[in-house]
Amino acid sequence: MTSIVQPTYLAVQPSTGKKLKFRPFTVKEEKALLLALQEDNMETMGAAIKSLMLACVQDLDPDLVPYYDLEYLFLQIRSKSVGELIDLVGSCECSETAKTQFSVDIATTVVEPQPQSKTELRIVDTDYTVAVQHPHLDDFIKLYNDPGSATEVVSNCILSVFTPDEVMTWTKQEKLDFVESMSPKQQKDLAQFLKNMPMVKIPAVYKCSSCGKEHSTPLSGISNFFR
Repeated sequence: MTSIVQPTYLAVQPSTGKKLKFRPFTVKEEKALLLALQEDNMETMGAAIKSLMLACVQDLDPDLVPYYDLEYLFLQIRSKSVGELIDLVGSCECSETAKTQFSVDIATTVVEPQPQSKTELRIVDTDYTVAVQHPHLDDFIKLYNDPGSATEVVSNCILSVFTPDEVMTWTKQEKLDFVESMSPKQQKDLAQFLKNMPMVKIPAVYKCSSCGKEHSTPLSGISNFFR
């Protein structure tokens, strides 16, 4: 049996600036993605995204990179597999039936704000400083399925804890205990760090075909990028 050898391309990983080689996804891989989307289950969708990344991107562990890296890389793969444009239908408050067909260009994708390679946060009223990373895909899935797990997700983002005199070697549970022992004031900077994390966006501009009003709403969220 003859199989087509797909070409390879380069994409820049947002969190590190590293250039990664990737190939387009196949019809078989696209089918698995669409089936995952139809299930409307975050864990199924997450597993499909990880599987795609392992198959299509070289030298990338989807369990070890920020969630926005996967969104951005997925768009680059999609652009070479399906096309640069994503077709959408926009609505308008002028009428419930007002629908406007338009397209967005993957080439205009931005990641904002610019990811920082290293972030350290001082815990107020203590000698502790924490080195933190942005959440992974599994963290987002956990938070989506269980909003009460926010504290655990925050603790998962802690890489290390240190004082001027000592670097702590803590287990996952010890990091969770540490976060849970904080006051709301002490957690504020951690919460702000997560709130302001980079997001993948595609500018989406269209003019209502019924009333002519112009709409501008950035497209975000990987489920929208499956289209």
